Amino acid sequence: MRDARRSGDRDRRCGFVAGLAAGFALAWTAVAAGERPVEDYAGSFRLESGEVLTGGYFAQGTRIVPEGEEGSFLYVDVDGLAKGPLLFRRESELVLRSLGPPDGATLEFVPGPDGGLDEVVWREEGRPPVRGARVYPHTTHRVAWRSADGTEIVGQLLVPDCPGPHPLMVLVGGSGPTVRHGATFDTHPLQLGIATLTYDKRGVHAEDWSEPGFETLAADAAAALRWAVERADVDPARAGYWGSSQGGWVAPIAATEEPAPAYLVVRAGPGVSSGEAFVHEVRQENRQEGLGGSDLDHATALLEEIQRMATAGRPLAATDALVAPYLDEPWYRTAFGEGPISERWSATWWSWGAKNWPIGPEPYLARVDLPVLWFLAEYDQNVPLVPSRAALARAFAASPGSDETIVVIEDADHGFFVTDPDGTRRYTPDYFGRLRDWLTERGFTDEDCWP
Repeated sequence: MRDARRSGDRDRRCGFVAGLAAGFALAWTAVAAGERPVEDYAGSFRLESGEVLTGGYFAQGTRIVPEGEEGSFLYVDVDGLAKGPLLFRRESELVLRSLGPPDGATLEFVPGPDGGLDEVVWREEGRPPVRGARVYPHTTHRVAWRSADGTEIVGQLLVPDCPGPHPLMVLVGGSGPTVRHGATFDTHPLQLGIATLTYDKRGVHAEDWSEPGFETLAADAAAALRWAVERADVDPARAGYWGSSQGGWVAPIAATEEPAPAYLVVRAGPGVSSGEAFVHEVRQENRQEGLGGSDLDHATALLEEIQRMATAGRPLAATDALVAPYLDEPWYRTAFGEGPISERWSATWWSWGAKNWPIGPEPYLARVDLPVLWFLAEYDQNVPLVPSRAALARAFAASPGSDETIVVIEDADHGFFVTDPDGTRRYTPDYFGRLRDWLTERGFTDEDCWP
């Protein structure tokens, strides 16, 4: 975060991406021009050993200019987690090699007579190869629609190849330059008979991209739902939002707009304001950099005062007098870098913070009457658990709704990874199953979709 603040470019790679990158030292790799479309790799594959790997091209949290030049692949066995999360880089057009454990594993795609990728071969060192076949087939549609201000939003609609109309999940991503390719998060709902709509964040392909405001992003999400429910293959009564991380601010705002969603699911989204979450995140970073005791408290208090100046409409240059007494303090240099922040933070970042730091989901959640499932992580470095849980409880108590659930994933971080006593990091077993059961119990899945 310090690098982002010093450059003035707000690019917190929140959400599942952050946990994956931290857990597997993920390096984004190029997808060579001329290869088959990355959409061909998306889907679910049942191995002869019983596991079902689901996922595909994974480019969330990266700048894609032009589309397809960066990214990796993510597959997860969401039922047993016996395999996954498995991050792959491309070894050839048809072979992916694992970036994380099991080291050296490969997933080879076998083209069929029609050229489709409906078979795979899993190879793991020291074990015989395991074949697999595509299950839960789907069709990918490249789509576009207009937001309220006329901006074109582009994305993809994944539709199960079974009779519709289908339930729909509109995926609202985290912060940073997110794009439509979310791998497992796009394909897992297909197993439940749910179509998924994902899209590129507005302006993400521009060289001078900067993070849009929450209200603008919420308008884009609402426009996505508005466009989708007009389709004959979508059931409007079972169409809802799934928000991740920053989506915990954006999706609740969108839920207050027309058309009303059927439900709202949030994964690792803050219950507090953006400003409070930002202070929490920076405090965790400063602690990791070695600050503690009164030094950590001084840095936190100064950041809070800087935020108050921004939200009060003061210019960035006004912070010079505030920070001047502390420029030579070691804790200041650790937390904020060398020199006044007016020389390190951009005017764009300052303006964004002034408008968006006060925004939290509580007033919006208090207005909606719909089923809500909200996942929090016990050791979230980006989201403060205790105040978030309290704010969500207040919102749900005030709302006209009667079906709101808060789930705290024990021992998990922002990426929903848990750490075993031996130091092994693994994805929590408490997310995908809870999500599936909640959606199914409320009729937002299609149990008759797949035989």
